[in-house]
Amino acid sequence: MESDFGISEKTVNTDKCEASGRQHRTTRFDEKLNTVLSASASLFASKGFERATIRDVSQATGISLAGLYYYFRSKEELLFLIQLRAFDSICEKLREIIKTETDPQACLHSMINMHFEYFIRNMDDLKICSREIESLEGNFYQKVAEKRKEYFDLTQSIFEKISDKSGGSMAESRLAALYLFGTLNWIYQWYKPGRYPDAKELAGQLSGIYLQGFPRMAK
Repeated sequence: MESDFGISEKTVNTDKCEASGRQHRTTRFDEKLNTVLSASASLFASKGFERATIRDVSQATGISLAGLYYYFRSKEELLFLIQLRAFDSICEKLREIIKTETDPQACLHSMINMHFEYFIRNMDDLKICSREIESLEGNFYQKVAEKRKEYFDLTQSIFEKISDKSGGSMAESRLAALYLFGTLNWIYQWYKPGRYPDAKELAGQLSGIYLQGFPRMAK
């Protein structure tokens, strides 16, 4: 069965999923963890999660093998934390957009712009989130899948508001959201800074295609 992001739904257990090193969370800890996650995302994006080893992570981060386990207990937990960080961030940003932007078409434009801005800055995260969901198991998979679905549902809610004004159906809103993510999540395959427009211009073009249609945009 396929989920809203085209990922297979797995059977998951209900064991409590805990990340290590959480008992003494500080600003310094969070900053260091973010550095570890970014370096590891770059490693996994270039080498692949399966091929990369914890020793590779140690070399990429400059942290000893023993020191790494203060931040995570396994390579799978590290992959989980990379994906959770990305979806926590964009879900929070999108909730704020929906809360403050009353016009649904402007809301869609802001969502697309936010997505482009975040993942152009964090292209390795996009590669990981697009390629490596199936590398997670159990509650790691479940928690990330729930966050992905939350992001999809928030985006679909924008299309539903647009559809309400034009007399469309919920099914059409769901398909529109799927089409959009099919476009947004493919940018890591072709986007190169300096060669293509920045996030703001890309968002204007893509939202224009969705809201006005390509023939009108092409004039």
